[in-house]
Amino acid sequence: MQHWTDKNPRNFTKSERSHVTLLTSGLPLHILHLVKQVVAMAGLKFEIMPEPNNDSLQIGREFGNRGQCNPTYFTVGNLVKHLMYLRDELHVPTEKIISDYAFVTAGGCGPCRMGMYSTEYRKALRDSGFTGFRVLLFSRSGDVQDVLMDGLKLTNKDIIRFFMAIMVGDILNTINIRRRPFEITPGSVDTIVKAAREEIDTAHWIKGLFKARKILKTIKLKKEKRPIVHIMGEFWAKTTDGEGNYHLFRFIEKEGGVVSNETVTDWLLHQIWRARWSAARTKKSKFITSTELQLKVLELMIAGIFKTMCFILGEKNKLSDHGSLAQAAGEHFDLHVDGGEDHMEVAHHIHIAKHKLADLIISVKPFTCLSSSGVSDGVQSKISELYPQVEFIAVETNGDSATNFYSRIQMAMQKVIAPSLQ
Repeated sequence: MQHWTDKNPRNFTKSERSHVTLLTSGLPLHILHLVKQVVAMAGLKFEIMPEPNNDSLQIGREFGNRGQCNPTYFTVGNLVKHLMYLRDELHVPTEKIISDYAFVTAGGCGPCRMGMYSTEYRKALRDSGFTGFRVLLFSRSGDVQDVLMDGLKLTNKDIIRFFMAIMVGDILNTINIRRRPFEITPGSVDTIVKAAREEIDTAHWIKGLFKARKILKTIKLKKEKRPIVHIMGEFWAKTTDGEGNYHLFRFIEKEGGVVSNETVTDWLLHQIWRARWSAARTKKSKFITSTELQLKVLELMIAGIFKTMCFILGEKNKLSDHGSLAQAAGEHFDLHVDGGEDHMEVAHHIHIAKHKLADLIISVKPFTCLSSSGVSDGVQSKISELYPQVEFIAVETNGDSATNFYSRIQMAMQKVIAPSLQ
């Protein structure tokens, strides 16, 4: 019997760093621009693709498999659209695109794709005329998957800078989102936060952060009461701020709310907690293992660095205590269920309700998202009954049903606007 294998060229060597451009997208732009500095210092050519839009969605549907969720269609279609732009508008030969460009993305993205997220990219690339284009994968833990991709391997110093870029990008993104509803001059917060980001040099973090702090202090805000709306859900849907989630953050601002967002750093801490919990569950000794200890030290280091950077930039954002979150969720959600967002949605709902951190929780996810809609939402009905002090609504996106999406959120907002102003 011959087993089917998905043939994908994964070779990317150090010798190719000088002429191969790595394409990526999908994370908040403040993070991507800082990461671009880091990888450039490591000798890699890096290009941030435009934000996925509805044209990306339609191209993804055209060339992708049937029945995929809309983050797949948006991101896959966005890559194909960009390659078509290089070929058809800039007249770059297809052979040169295949040899001089590659796309970097995460590996297994969730239980609904069985770890074959990259297969969707390759199928669409073949059907759109880019057979052989390289899709380079990082595993969920962040390791390079293949020895043939030694060109992606970074030094320890580069890795530290990489994580710092994610953390600083998260903080800037949070400042942008949480202060924008109170700006006196429309558009001023976006402009000032972007200027602050451009002052940050990833080779000299502290100096750059203090420069950014001075710029951020020029933001002028008005005092105004608004209901706090916490956004959680499927990773891509809750972190993007474009047509992929119908510009959800800005819509909530327009409707009179202020967004409490979740960060990529918090998701990284969850992955560390998951690895530490798994190590503790499977160990044969009753004593703490070196793996558990190393992961705990890493967790404390990230939390400490994040807190320091928040202090420098004048932000009071706090990272979650994932041990406490797991304990709270464990009474209602089997912690052995791994994939997607795990128990995080249920845990955050309980934590927010207990500590009165928001007036409304919106769980946003792609249409029929297996882990979020199929698992978490089933538990959320019980959590809403136990903790009625915070409104909860789950909304799904499919890319072209904005009217229904907005209508449901407006109805939920009406329940919290008046009480929050009292």
